[in-house]
Amino acid sequence: MANIMTFKEGDTLIGRGDRDSVAYLIKSGWLEVHLKKRNGEVEVFTLQAGEIVGELGLAGLAHQRTATVTALTDGEVEVIDQGALIRLVNGPGSRLTPLLAALFSRLRTALIEEDPYDLDDTFVSYAKLEGVNAPARQALCNQPRMVSHLPWVFGAIRPPQSVTDLFREPKRIDVKLAGCSQLVREEHVIIETSEDGGLQLRVVHYGDYCELNDERVGYGKTDAVAPLTVGKHLLSFGDRSNPFVFNLQVLM
Repeated sequence: MANIMTFKEGDTLIGRGDRDSVAYLIKSGWLEVHLKKRNGEVEVFTLQAGEIVGELGLAGLAHQRTATVTALTDGEVEVIDQGALIRLVNGPGSRLTPLLAALFSRLRTALIEEDPYDLDDTFVSYAKLEGVNAPARQALCNQPRMVSHLPWVFGAIRPPQSVTDLFREPKRIDVKLAGCSQLVREEHVIIETSEDGGLQLRVVHYGDYCELNDERVGYGKTDAVAPLTVGKHLLSFGDRSNPFVFNLQVLM
């Protein structure tokens, strides 16, 4: 059985200089990492669901923690020590796959210095996103987010189902959704350019629901499109009992 640990905003999961050898696979929430480099500079970056932290200690490559990790939001992690790792390696491959996926993601991040998807350094603010309820706020790390490129994708975090999935081209998801309905897919709701040059919302439907300004957008297994005029909109989708609800302010 997985060893799940919950954390609260402000908790410290790892302290620089600590001596332990567990890794944390993030199930939900956001963590902030403060990594002190050899030249004395401190690099700060964030991690969210589907990513891993503490992998060097788990692999025995660091006897002391090289970074401090604190929680930016509430959430939970799967605690993986060396015993759990051995059980995963000796057990069914499907249980090891999420851990391998997180390690592959970390390796890509370490090896690729620039974002391969965004070679244009021109910043344009197409829209502003704010979370209205807890699931949406956590998806944005409790802060507003600017839509700076198109298309802009809302999608679910889906653990790979097989080792083969580890080698597929990773999809760009701008707002990663954790703990959502199985009907929400990796590319579910997309903000994109419309034919008239404005913005539109495309919902890639798989039977789930989406509402824009309290009106249903499409239904069924085909894509549905709704125009996004300049101004404020209310976007709600996912599980009806606990949906993701965002304020979307279109700026241009």
